[in-house]
Amino acid sequence: MAGKFFRVVALLMILTSSLSFAAKNKKNKYSIKTSDGGVIAEGRLKQKQLKVPEQPVADNSSLESVPAEEAADSSSLASEPAPAETVVEAEDHKESRYEISAIEEPSAGLNYYITKDENNQYSFIQKLSWNKINDIKNYRITIERSTDAGWVPVLEKDLTENRIEVSLEAGQYRFQVSVINLFDQLEKSSSWRNFEVLKALQPKIETLQTDSMYLSSKKADGIFTLNGSNLNEHTIFTMEKKDVEPPKILRGKVLSLSPDGNSAQVQFDISEMQEGKYEIYAQNPGGLSVISKTLHIKNKKDKKWRLTVGGGYSFALALEKNQLTKYTQKQAFPLTGTAKIAIIPLWTKFGDFGFSAIGNYSFMIPTNSRAYKLTGNLATALGCLTYQKYVLPKKLLIDVHAGAGMASIFGLSFENKSTGQKSPALNSVGLAFGGGLGLQYHFAKHLYVEAAADYVYCKFQDMSFGMIYPSASFGGRF
Repeated sequence: MAGKFFRVVALLMILTSSLSFAAKNKKNKYSIKTSDGGVIAEGRLKQKQLKVPEQPVADNSSLESVPAEEAADSSSLASEPAPAETVVEAEDHKESRYEISAIEEPSAGLNYYITKDENNQYSFIQKLSWNKINDIKNYRITIERSTDAGWVPVLEKDLTENRIEVSLEAGQYRFQVSVINLFDQLEKSSSWRNFEVLKALQPKIETLQTDSMYLSSKKADGIFTLNGSNLNEHTIFTMEKKDVEPPKILRGKVLSLSPDGNSAQVQFDISEMQEGKYEIYAQNPGGLSVISKTLHIKNKKDKKWRLTVGGGYSFALALEKNQLTKYTQKQAFPLTGTAKIAIIPLWTKFGDFGFSAIGNYSFMIPTNSRAYKLTGNLATALGCLTYQKYVLPKKLLIDVHAGAGMASIFGLSFENKSTGQKSPALNSVGLAFGGGLGLQYHFAKHLYVEAAADYVYCKFQDMSFGMIYPSASFGGRF
């Protein structure tokens, strides 16, 4: 009885195993058919599971013009690829292997570049690329442009490579990639992906609102106004300090932009700035860039005025014969000294303005004639308005001044040679008018030498004359 029971159980087990084997073999059957239903090949798949490698995920940076929120929805040109090591059945493998994702061109790092034609006109070359798929005939890319009438096709092309470079006019575009299988049939199409082609413009920065900023100032906010041309919402502004390693680079935030693209107000983070020299760059898409004038960042303002004091040798030279030369019988008075003091409180980008006082003193060498001997002194003092401008920054300065003051002849006396009688010393005061030009070279922080020439016209009650005072001086700056 027991033996009969075991035989029934064994028969049931054999029957169950056979049914399971038949079901599995039926499940793994496959056939390849043509579009009209004809069978090209058929067979059975072996009982195993296939691992599908991870497909590359789209890099949103490959199309820089797509906003972050839009790129998040369109980074994949098809359904999301299966995660790495995901196990799927054989009948699902066909769908996953044709997933298409946009990728950035790995060799260039950017999805566009700029070219210039023989007419010096710039244009964009747009690079589009996607993941590579094996065992297919080719890809088919379709590009459409957005118009008022809707999306209009501009390109449809079959490719064997998984990339293309196209030169397109500025505008809004989208593209789609399709897979053509080995039987020349459309296997699958990706979803549309948007991108923008910008107009290639060379930016220009002609002037800055200021060429310096003081970090200690309460008004310091890191905001600069730049004037130029071809500045737009895609322009990237950077502020770079190159005298440190590595160079310090700050990226600016555009606060406002003129409609004509000729002016932009840009703010930089003042907390990241250091004392020193910076340069502001403007860069448009494609790498077209320009550098502005140098910007000086200081911790505190320099003092608001400049004081110079100097003195040196001069000689007085009469332009023409006059009453003074008639009496002295000389046109040049070599024993002459000069002194100058200047204060410059107003500094502008056009030059510096202030006041100066200039004095000259000449000792008249005794004049011997047959009848008399003359001695005396001549002094002039002018108060001037002064203009100064550096020809070489902090080194070579030009000084122009003009004003009015007083002239004096004092201790003038005559001695009669025949009698030996001397006249009382005469003293006379008159008016003086004049001006001059000087060139100062600052060879040290607080020291300079100057070469100058001044003209002074002296007017007394009973005579008038003009004198030129060439001079060489040494002085200090405080």
